[in-house]
This record gives sequence, structure tokens and C-alpha cells, in this order.
Amino acid sequence: MADSQPKPRYTPGVVKEEDIVRIPDMKGNVKEVMEVEGMVVPCDVIRSGHVPDMRENVKKIRDMKCRDDDIFLCAYMRSGTHWVWEITNMLTTGKLDYLTRPKESAMMEFHYPEEFDEMPSRRILNTHFPLRLLPTEVKEKKLKVIFVQRNPKDVTVSSYHFLQKGKLMPFKGTFEEFFMLFTTLGLMVSWFDYTLEAEKAIKDKELDIHLIYYEELKKNPVATIKRLSEFLGTDCDDAYITKVAEMCSFKGMKKANEEVKDIEKFLFEKDIMKGHYRKGEIGDWKNMMTVAQSEQFDEIFADKMKDCSFKFDFLK
Repeated sequence: MADSQPKPRYTPGVVKEEDIVRIPDMKGNVKEVMEVEGMVVPCDVIRSGHVPDMRENVKKIRDMKCRDDDIFLCAYMRSGTHWVWEITNMLTTGKLDYLTRPKESAMMEFHYPEEFDEMPSRRILNTHFPLRLLPTEVKEKKLKVIFVQRNPKDVTVSSYHFLQKGKLMPFKGTFEEFFMLFTTLGLMVSWFDYTLEAEKAIKDKELDIHLIYYEELKKNPVATIKRLSEFLGTDCDDAYITKVAEMCSFKGMKKANEEVKDIEKFLFEKDIMKGHYRKGEIGDWKNMMTVAQSEQFDEIFADKMKDCSFKFDFLK
């Protein structure tokens, strides 16, 4: 029997002809997108009804009423959001239990803010939106923000494989075509712009941000999780943190995704969850990028990120 097809959960957005920007790809096909708060959003996402109309939701998110103990987990797509979300839950609850609901159930672009009202505290809300689109109260109340970084070459390759299976923002072209897309427009927002904006927020101390590098979490999980625990003010000893690191290994997370998540309550998320865990390795970009693509990426990176203080581990 075929899987049940999820029905739209929201009223599909109407896109006016004058708001559409048509971008041709390398094969002459045309992608219809529109600009929303500086993001390039596929029109199909607006029309789908699977997520709230972003044009309305970004305004609602900005005005969202936050609790004093809310945590906001921010990362560019495919940078380790699920991983840190599970870790943060174990640190804040003091329980070595995987969440039964998928990460998308607490994802801000997938829901209107009022849908989070029933969530128990401490709420861990996550987003791939740029930091400037966080609720105004995050800055005013100095709420905790976790920012996860991953080297952009691995982000590129991981995003390509993920979106090949995706239904909300599917990409059916070649990796060469995706490479060009990622290094120019990015995925809704340029990775380079997204990262530089976050760096400025950290330098200017606009937000109470804790920075986590994906690669450091992979290589030194216990020490990295301990620093996160201290930032969150959770009372976790070294023995507990070691158990969290063990449970949130790639193998453990993948198994939980397949066996623990209550996917029947989240049919739309079910399709997305299928592509979450592929390899989780550092340097997997070397198995996909050609030498020419790697060199081209290095040139773009050197130009756009020349003044950036973040240090990325590409495992060259």
C-alpha cells in the first residue's frame, strides 16, 4: 500500500504575476521565485500550503511573544540542527531520551508562532532563517541563541543529496547545476551572507549567542557539549554529558530517527525525515566536488569571507 500523502496544513498562498522572478537554469528550464525579506523563496513553497505563507509568517515571528527561558537554535540548512537539537533537549530536561517528535515540529518557518504556545518550557525552537528574522524579543530579553556552523563545502554536498529527495524544495538537476546555485543565490539566502550576518551579530553582541562548529562537535563531542551546557546554565556533570555524547552519535541519531520518532502524527515531516541522515562525515565534499569546483569554491570563499573571523575545518 502506498504511503498516505499529506494534505496541506495551511491555506496555500497566492502569488501575483508581478511578484514572480523567473530564473533560467543551465538547461533552459525556468525556476519561479519571489523575494521575501531578502530571501529568495520558490513560489511553489508559498503555494504548497505545507508551511505557512512566509510573507505573513516572518511578520508574525518578528512580533512573537517569547518566554524568558526560550532557546533559539539557528543554523544554515544541513549544518547539524537535528544533532544539536537532540543534545540541547537532553541537557535541558536532564533525561537521556530522544524526542519522539521530529525537529520540524519546533521549526519556526514550518509553523505560525501561536502553534508553539502549547509546548512545555524550556522551548527549543529552531530555524534556518537569517538571524535578523528572529523575534524582536530575542534581542530585547537577551534570550539564549545557539548558532551552529559547518564548513560550506560539506553543506553544499549534503544539501544537494537532501534536496534530491525533497518535496518542499526539490532539486532534480545535476550537482554541477546545484553547485552554481549554491555559490550564487544559495538556498533561500546566500550561505556567505547568512554567515557574515551572524558574525556581525556576535561581534556587536546584539544577541546572547553560543557558537558551535559541527566539526568540533564531531571530533570533541564531550568538551563541546560541556561548553554548551555551561552556556545554557544546565546542571549536568561530566558523566551525564558523556552519555549524551554517546546517545547523540551519528549512529544513535540515525537509529532514533528510524525507530523512535512518531512519524504517523507528522506525515509531511515523514518525507523530509527520510533524507536527514546520510553520512555525517567531515570532508565528504571531496567525494563529490571536482578539483575545478573545489578551486572555484575556494576563490569565492576567499573573496567573500576574507575578513571573516570564523575558522572552518574543510579536512583538506
